Amino acid sequence: MAALLIVLLLELSLSIRRETQTWDEACHIFAGYSYWTRGDFGMNPEHPPLLKLLATAPLLWLQLRVPLHRNVFLKEEDFITATDFVYGNDAETILFRTRMSAASLTLALALILFFAAKKMFGSIAALIALSLFVFEPTVLAHGALVTTDMAMSCFLLATVYFFYRYVKRPTAPRLILTALVAGFTLASKHSGILIFPILVALALVELLSRRTKDAEKPTNRRQQTFRLVGALIVISFISVAVLWASYGFRLHPRPGLDAQARVVNYASRLHHPIQAQRIRALAFAAGGVSLRTR
Repeated sequence: MAALLIVLLLELSLSIRRETQTWDEACHIFAGYSYWTRGDFGMNPEHPPLLKLLATAPLLWLQLRVPLHRNVFLKEEDFITATDFVYGNDAETILFRTRMSAASLTLALALILFFAAKKMFGSIAALIALSLFVFEPTVLAHGALVTTDMAMSCFLLATVYFFYRYVKRPTAPRLILTALVAGFTLASKHSGILIFPILVALALVELLSRRTKDAEKPTNRRQQTFRLVGALIVISFISVAVLWASYGFRLHPRPGLDAQARVVNYASRLHHPIQAQRIRALAFAAGGVSLRTR
């Protein structure tokens, strides 16, 4: 396992300086740096902040020139100022530090994959799974990029694995750990919300498999049902709190900016009425405003 992890680390680190910046890396990098230094979550809001915060943490000790970015939601300006930020400073240093920080999650994913496979299927299966992962072209292509895909993959698998361990031996620490990692999944990528139906499906499979055991009493089955339902509720509340914490417990991306009004204005320009209605409803719900008052 150690040898395979070393190979993976070498693959990722040696390829970083040979790969040019991908399309949205600069935007992620400048956005993460803005989150840290200005508390400005209005840039690149279509992705949660966790990966961007983690990747740009090594930049906080550098003296960097920061281009002027007006307080408006404009994708063109986001990409222009982000490119100016990266290449107006030492681009190689910025890309190397942020990519190595992002690659730490790929290494963490490899470790989680190994231990999950070992726990579920044995040591041989774990080594085979890790070997396939280390030499998988898609992993090598994306494993060191400052993008959200590998981060969500890491935390999603970790959530499933920790939930598996909780089901096998329910304890409060295991439940809290599962909930925290589920929150990291939500804070990594918006599609991380799929973790909820995944956990519900796993809980249902667990309950159905237990019902097939003739020796298990109905009272025990009810207890198992209440325990799993309660666990899913706890995971939901804590994970959403973790997601909110990643935004600094703020309701507005920028101080003094009414993001709700901008979202409603955006929805009014959509040609699909159902999508527009749903976006407006979510905007009102997020702002604590009823549709009837508008």
